[in-house]
Amino acid sequence: MASLLRIFQPLMTPNRSARLLVIDDEAVLRGLLREMLAVCGYEADVAENGAAGVARFQEGRYSAVITDFLMPGMNGFEVVTALRTLDPTIKVILLTGSAPDLTVTRAREMGLTLLHKPVALVELKAAVDAACKASRPV
Repeated sequence: MASLLRIFQPLMTPNRSARLLVIDDEAVLRGLLREMLAVCGYEADVAENGAAGVARFQEGRYSAVITDFLMPGMNGFEVVTALRTLDPTIKVILLTGSAPDLTVTRAREMGLTLLHKPVALVELKAAVDAACKASRPV
C-alpha cells in the first residue's frame, strides 16, 4: 500500500467531507475499491450485498454509493431503487463486468454513472469526484 501511495500521490486530493459506500459481493474487489478510493483521498465503508448496503446506508451519511450490478439477492438497479427511497438525490456509480444495451439504457434513465470492470484508478477517481461534487455535503 505504501508504494501505491507514493506512485499515485498526485491523484490524492483529500476530501474529508465526502464519504462513500461500496457495495459488492466480491470481497477482494470491495477491498481493492476501498484502497483505490483511499489513494484518491476518500473514505469508504463497504457492504457485501445489496441488503447489507441498504442497511449500512440507513446508518450513515454518504456523498455517493458505488455498487456492483450483478449480485445475489438484490441487483444494482434494485439497490438504487431502495437507496433512492431513503435519499432521492444520492449519486450512484454502477459497476459492471458486462453491460448489454438494455442495462446501459436503464442506467442512463436512472441517472447513474456506469463504469466497466476492471476500472482504472483515474476513471474511478473522475467518476467519484463528479458524483461527490454534485452531491450534498455529508
